[in-house]
Amino acid sequence: MKSEAIDKTIVVDGVEVSYRTSGPVNDRLPLVLVHGTAGNIDSHFGFLFPMMAFRQRVIGINLAEPNTDAIALEQFAAQVSAVINAEVPDGSVTLLGYSMGAPIAAKTAHAMGDKVANLILVAGYMKTDTHQKLRGHIWMTLYKEGNPLVKNFMSFNAFSPFHMRSRSLEDMVAGTAKMNITPFLAKQVDLNTRIDVLAECEQLQARTLVVALSEDFCCPKHHSKAMFGTILNASYTEIATGHAVVHERPAELFYHVNRFCNDPECYPVGAIIPAPKP
Repeated sequence: MKSEAIDKTIVVDGVEVSYRTSGPVNDRLPLVLVHGTAGNIDSHFGFLFPMMAFRQRVIGINLAEPNTDAIALEQFAAQVSAVINAEVPDGSVTLLGYSMGAPIAAKTAHAMGDKVANLILVAGYMKTDTHQKLRGHIWMTLYKEGNPLVKNFMSFNAFSPFHMRSRSLEDMVAGTAKMNITPFLAKQVDLNTRIDVLAECEQLQARTLVVALSEDFCCPKHHSKAMFGTILNASYTEIATGHAVVHERPAELFYHVNRFCNDPECYPVGAIIPAPKP
């Protein structure tokens, strides 16, 4: 049975980082969740966190804004490492990173070595390419102009055409009104234009599940395929969804995460895992 969720904080490099723990302690390694750009535990893991917490201990992290003009990937990795060391002083963890959280997780896993036994990289990328830099440039231009279309631009990139066809333009535009565009978000967008964890991924030893999203505009699946080809002990799967898999197909994401957490060696290294069948 799932235990009650407990919200906690820890100070890392002078900033307060909040996180949440829940779930039973059992033979599964604790699962640590790192959200992506503009996200938090609730918005990116509102489905996955409680579903996994019925099965094992889960630790979700809300990344905090560092006290610097720009964010270095190492700063977010330090926050993740600090939470892991505080909550799991002994033993290892399974670390999941989604979107921007994927390179953060890769950076953390490289720094922590055997502490991160298993790694799940969802909609990730190792190095920002020109396509992503141009998207970041457009976003930043709209943001600096105070143009409200920056919210619509985010939704346009986050969701698949299939998802958008099932909704009206009015619904999609109304949904963007809930977005909170902040200076901290702008710093995250800037960080996304400067990602490079290729060297770290080449040295990772953790058993890794790479989850690509076939309709992803933000992190097209060739990025995940590159991760799969680079990381030594990796397997690979695709979900037919846009970047916002946590909203479009959360149950299918849960399926893959739960199976991997239950048995990280259920598929051999190098396996291309098929989509689940009804």
